[in-house]
Amino acid sequence: MEAKFSEEVDKAILSSSTERLKRLSQANRLPCSVRVSTKVFLRNPDVVAEVLYRARGVCEKCGEKAPFSRRTDGSPYLEVHHKVRLADDGEDTLDNAIAVCPNCHRELHFGV
Repeated sequence: MEAKFSEEVDKAILSSSTERLKRLSQANRLPCSVRVSTKVFLRNPDVVAEVLYRARGVCEKCGEKAPFSRRTDGSPYLEVHHKVRLADDGEDTLDNAIAVCPNCHRELHFGV
C-alpha cells in the first residue's frame, strides 16, 4: 500500500502544477480510510533506556546533539534504531541498536 502511494506521489510530481491544481479542485477533501492489520514487536524497554543513556544526548550516527528536548521531561530527543530490523529477525539488543536524531533515523530508513 505504501509503495503504491509512493508511486502515485512520484507521478504527481511529474505533473505540472496546473494539472495538480485541476485534480485538487475536483478531489474529495476528506480522505477515505481503510483498516489494516499490523504486526508489532514488544520491545525491551531496558534496551531503549540503555541505548539512550549510552548516547548521552548525542546522535550515534552524525555525532550532533539531539535537536530538541522532550516536552514531558526535558530529556534530549533521540530515537532508538535497530541496525538489523526486528522484522528481518534482528535482535532487540544493545549491540543491534543505536540512538539517532530524527533526521538520521529517517535517512537510515529512506535515504540512499
